Amino acid sequence: MEQVKQDGRLKRSIRSRQTIIDAMLVLTEQGQYIPTAQQVADQANISIRTVFRHFTEMEHLYKELDDAVRPSYEKYFMIDDVSGPLDERIEQLVQSRLNAYQETFHINKASHALFWRSALLTETYQKNQKLLRTLMLKALPELKDKHIDIIEMADAITSFEVFDRYFTYQQLPIEECERLFIAQLKQLVLD
Repeated sequence: MEQVKQDGRLKRSIRSRQTIIDAMLVLTEQGQYIPTAQQVADQANISIRTVFRHFTEMEHLYKELDDAVRPSYEKYFMIDDVSGPLDERIEQLVQSRLNAYQETFHINKASHALFWRSALLTETYQKNQKLLRTLMLKALPELKDKHIDIIEMADAITSFEVFDRYFTYQQLPIEECERLFIAQLKQLVLD
């Protein structure tokens, strides 16, 4: 009988944690990039005390949220064929990044908004940037022979920050963002 009670409590605890993570994700997707614990509790329809029982600090919630969404966006950054013609590899790299940026748009915006208060998000973002550079150089080995300035520019051109500028602030359609990314990247690689 005691085992059944413990199993039931464990299942409720797991459900509560997931409800909190889901609530945080919903708020983020709605553009609430710095939600408070109270907003998370309200969205999850639970008490704030329950939120703090599961996540003593918001930093722990950020980590669990990152762990939950990571598999959904990492798949976009993996490029299958890195042996095709240069034009095709550039297009594939750009398309994979734009797909990822669209899917993770709100998560990226929230991460940027929370950098100042989250060492975890800053560290995770830095790791992701290193991974993106590694994958870019794998897909476009022609860049390896270029001056570091060119590599930095290629990295910047294909970044979320440039995408956000084009898409959000300049209100360019995705097709135009893609065209610009490809044209700029080709110019860097071919010069």
